[in-house]
Amino acid sequence: MKKIGTYIFLVLVLSVSSNAQSIVEFRLTGLSDSAIEEVGIRGNSAPLSWERTIVLNKDGDEFVGTIEFTNIRGEIEFKFVHSTTSGDLIWESTENRVLVLSPGETIASESTWDIEQLIDIESLPLLSTEQLMADYFLIEEAILKVHPGTYRYNDQVSIDKGLNELRTAFQNPLTYGEAYLAMSKLTALLKCDHTKVGFNNQNKTINSVIHRQADKLPFTFKWVGGKMIVINSVVDDSEGVLERGSEVLQINGIDVSQIQKNILPYIAADGSTYKNRIRKMEVNGYDFRYNAFDVFFPLLVPLQGQKIDLSFRKHGLETTELIEVSLITREKRAEKLAMKYPEFPENRDEMWSFEILEGDIGLLTINSFGLMGWKAMTIDYKAYLEGVFEELSGKKIENLIIDIRENNGGNDEMSVELFSYLDIKKPIANKVYREGRTRYLQFPETLKPYVQTWGDNPWFFELETDEVSSDSTYYIFRQSQDSDSFKKKKKYVFKGNVYMLTSSANTSLAFYTAQNFKRQKLGLLIGQETGGNVRGINGGQILFLRLPNSGIEIDMPVMGGFAYGDQPDNGVVPDVEVKPSLEDIVNRIDVELNTALRLIREK
Repeated sequence: MKKIGTYIFLVLVLSVSSNAQSIVEFRLTGLSDSAIEEVGIRGNSAPLSWERTIVLNKDGDEFVGTIEFTNIRGEIEFKFVHSTTSGDLIWESTENRVLVLSPGETIASESTWDIEQLIDIESLPLLSTEQLMADYFLIEEAILKVHPGTYRYNDQVSIDKGLNELRTAFQNPLTYGEAYLAMSKLTALLKCDHTKVGFNNQNKTINSVIHRQADKLPFTFKWVGGKMIVINSVVDDSEGVLERGSEVLQINGIDVSQIQKNILPYIAADGSTYKNRIRKMEVNGYDFRYNAFDVFFPLLVPLQGQKIDLSFRKHGLETTELIEVSLITREKRAEKLAMKYPEFPENRDEMWSFEILEGDIGLLTINSFGLMGWKAMTIDYKAYLEGVFEELSGKKIENLIIDIRENNGGNDEMSVELFSYLDIKKPIANKVYREGRTRYLQFPETLKPYVQTWGDNPWFFELETDEVSSDSTYYIFRQSQDSDSFKKKKKYVFKGNVYMLTSSANTSLAFYTAQNFKRQKLGLLIGQETGGNVRGINGGQILFLRLPNSGIEIDMPVMGGFAYGDQPDNGVVPDVEVKPSLEDIVNRIDVELNTALRLIREK
């Protein structure tokens, strides 16, 4: 344990605050151990510091104190600490706590030691027009001067219309949720899967608004022929029974078709890959992935309290039932799903598996390339793949099925590692299919203070182009033409028959994996058209634009991949298209896998 450092003893602030000051009255409960000496607070905004403690005063069973913050608007982060009689400093084990401050206000902050903070979003202040418009001009500059795909699917008229709609929305004070929605509608207009008001990189306030509330549906579902079909349910038994295959008709009296229609304009996807947008409006309930429906449904559908009316009919029946069910947090839903359904994955590592089917067919499931970031994979994927292909070689397996149906991208090196075990023909591998483009050489100075990304000193702030496009709208980078690498070869290269299972969920690197598999003629693609777009996608280097006033973060690429030639506006179309029916889903029949098995047997 660290020894306790310098103390600043706190006295009650009696002075009158100016318009630039905020006063917070902190109260902490849950500490009664006699071995505890000083109890205090540390944080990231002066007068708080992570290096020294402001000690709170004991008041009965509570520890209290008042702190004045000067010239702070927005989030502050803090934690409570206490010292022991031996002099050790003990920190709370929960994530940092957060408060949103506005100058001139006095607020009360009540906490319980080591109990995670849940922000009451109803208590958050509105974002002022001045704050919103200051953020707007940064968004406008990023879209007009930085984004490589602004005009890939839009003309100047549609972009101006989208910007004007956002500017108009910002003429009135908005809640954080309303601002998040307005920005999301604009970013979705760009038709770029890598451009969105982020799900993963938000600050604690925005995370609380979009992820942490008990406003999620207590079941997972798929859209089948425009119908919301229940897959797994954790509805409390006392509230009713919601069986697999049940069709949800209405939520709080609103037709689910209308809910789908209302959410669609906020969903980011590449080009016109409509099926990918629908897939993103499904809920799988995984704790390690965010679902767009979970984010946008509570922001768009009026919810009163923590219960909703659910109108549905069981599979095969015409009778409509109506039950009232409790909404739930996404963490609690995942916990209950894992307890109720043994096959439910609890982490990204469980998205990988390998087994031998029918004695002589390998099935390698790779449903995540998530090597970095939030709740990343922890397995040694290189060792895992080496073990798989060594086993295939040792057992002389001649047929391999690679299942990537739930994979939505991640780290390039994982796909490269996979391909290094497949029998790739060199003449095809060396062919270039696309070029890299940006819309700038010097990154705008006004945006630099608000940009975050991987590593220090971003390489993309100053660029040297190889060529300028004929219409002078893009800078072309030949070294970024094709990031695929097929040079590496492993000891256990698989030379048998390969089949890859795809779906509309495949975006980003998963899209490229399916596309490269098909281009290299490595085997048959089986399933549904992928997400992504064969015209090329924007990605590779993503920046995170954190707006200074709202605190909202926007994901945005700096370089686009543009395919050569006249390409269709769609994802990768499989060689054998297979579409599960409602009966297949209800009866847990894996038609894509069964199709691959049938083709193997016929061959």
